Amino acid sequence: MKKILLSSTDIAMAAKHGLTPRAYAKKKASLMSWNPNTDPTYSISIEELVNLWQLKYGHTWVDVSEIEEEFWLNASRRLHKNNKLEETEGLQDNTPWARLKEDA
Repeated sequence: MKKILLSSTDIAMAAKHGLTPRAYAKKKASLMSWNPNTDPTYSISIEELVNLWQLKYGHTWVDVSEIEEEFWLNASRRLHKNNKLEETEGLQDNTPWARLKEDA
């Protein structure tokens, strides 16, 4: 396994997020080795991603904070960055909600 050296900032961030330095290092290592060419969410076209989102959620509002599957979390990020999702925050608790734009 690749050895990850943690800076004092990394150790502080681990503590802030309630992680041990070892757990934080593992998370950091997995982020460093991420490749969009091998990630299913990023290796398909935006058009195909829109179609998949529409099949799963239609045009209903989705509470983004409750999406647990990594694919759909990444899909919401990618669709948002490509201006395919309309987003709003809940009125009382600022919960992020999203749905496909009508012209997506």
